[in-house]
Amino acid sequence: MDERTIHDILGGRRTTAGAILLRGLLSLAEPGYAAVMSARNWLYNRSLLKAHRVNAAVISVGNITTGGTGKTPMVRWLAEQLRRRGLPPAVLMRGYKGNAGWSDEQDLLRKMLGDVPVMAEPDRVAGGNRLLKEHPRTRAILLDDGFQHRRLVRDFDLVLVDATNPFGFGHVLPRGLLRERRSGLNRADAIVLTRSDLISPQQRRELESELHGWSPRAAIYRARHQLTGLRTATADPASAPDLPLDWLAGRRWIAAAGIGNPAALEQQLRGLPGTFCGGTWFADHHDFTEADMTWLQRAATDTGAQALVVTEKDWTKLARIAGASGLQVLRLNVEMAFDDGRGDGLIDLILARIERNFRQHFA
Repeated sequence: MDERTIHDILGGRRTTAGAILLRGLLSLAEPGYAAVMSARNWLYNRSLLKAHRVNAAVISVGNITTGGTGKTPMVRWLAEQLRRRGLPPAVLMRGYKGNAGWSDEQDLLRKMLGDVPVMAEPDRVAGGNRLLKEHPRTRAILLDDGFQHRRLVRDFDLVLVDATNPFGFGHVLPRGLLRERRSGLNRADAIVLTRSDLISPQQRRELESELHGWSPRAAIYRARHQLTGLRTATADPASAPDLPLDWLAGRRWIAAAGIGNPAALEQQLRGLPGTFCGGTWFADHHDFTEADMTWLQRAATDTGAQALVVTEKDWTKLARIAGASGLQVLRLNVEMAFDDGRGDGLIDLILARIERNFRQHFA
């Protein structure tokens, strides 16, 4: 069962007898999972489960739903901003499926951030200590996907909420995509509403009102995933795109991606120049094969497309097989952009909290 089918079932869009039965069965498991997560949070909130501090500021970038909120562009943006403010950062991630070592996001962030250390380690406490031992100049650790990983004390909890599907169909796993009940948002120090440009102003106001209800003390920021250009196969992801988006004008092109929220990406792609001839969407973290590349090449031939557009994350797995296909592959450059230039305000808020906590714990 592919990811889109799962989303259609969980979201209620599939109304077959099988889909209705499956939703009913999943609903039986939902209260137990939600209760376990609530109990775990209760234990951490009262220090009955121990959280460990490392000798650096820790900024968690997480979400309350599974997949697709845009953590990678946000982590990149934060690392660049902290480095610009003179606070050497590092990135600590769990690793895909809990595996230390290589993952597509880790590989991508390493290429994008250059000298910023990026480490994957399922044991975040051990990973944080090892990271600081190997990179002693680090002053701030960006904890990628860290909102529910509470063994490592954080100085700031930044939560990303995808405006196009903010609460995972309103149900906790496995019935929906929520990792915990919405009340967990009260731990957030700030919330970034990603893809805020893809919903109406009225929907934004209603969503922000609901978020304030769950997290009264958290500042809320609006951000969008801004497509700023294209890269050819040999271009460095740390450098500016070597082709403008207007290169697509007058051309036919297709797209492919293995990401958590392809519907939002497709909505953006339809606004680009040229003729978008359709997309092929795979499950998040899809490991592209030669058979996939053959399929995409056939799709390009059938539609008369002159190029295949992919994300940088997908390119980390496509690069090794794309050259032999003869199909021109272009990578989208995606940057986090804040409404009304409020990104500086978010960084100021984070730095103020870091400074306060540093005086409290290390002075």
